Amino acid sequence: MRAAVTVRDARPEDMPDLLELWLELREHSPRRAGRAPDALVATESRYAEAMRSPGCRLVVAESAGDLIGMVLLCVGSATSIVDSPAIEMTHMVVSNRHRRRGAGKALVVAAASYAEEMGVDQVVASVRPQDREANRFYARLGFGPVVVRRVASVSALRRQLSGVSDRAALIRRELRVPRPGTLRRSGRKPVPAVTADRSDS
Repeated sequence: MRAAVTVRDARPEDMPDLLELWLELREHSPRRAGRAPDALVATESRYAEAMRSPGCRLVVAESAGDLIGMVLLCVGSATSIVDSPAIEMTHMVVSNRHRRRGAGKALVVAAASYAEEMGVDQVVASVRPQDREANRFYARLGFGPVVVRRVASVSALRRQLSGVSDRAALIRRELRVPRPGTLRRSGRKPVPAVTADRSDS
């Protein structure tokens, strides 16, 4: 018979287990920001601050005395477009060795309870599109998609934007379209601007 899952607020003495769970969560992340030691220190600081903050709650799930999951709950916005208050669920993770014991649902129940306590009507969870299991889990609980957040590195943006600019310049040269500003100096009639293909936007 499996031990029951209970939830409670995290305590400072839980920090080693919390960081172990974070490392497990990080292993599944497609974008590992920062070096591991630096990121670990920053995460420890963030968790310690969350334990002290009145606008956040770090909740853990336990089973048979083992800490098997966690979620960080903070008061935020439902979306970056509509400024509607919501409880944001981040750092949600259940240890691989303790999946399918109800820990995930117990943590979501804790999020709903915290939302009611704070007088907030919505709970938001961020899920990677490629994580089918997590998407199915949240969909079964009534979570629906609102916005899609796309992420790009600055270096990738520079490469793409440079390519668009270079192609537009090449088209202008081939069609002998003067650069913006040269028409006023020369007194010639303006020529319709040529832009890069829409598919590059």
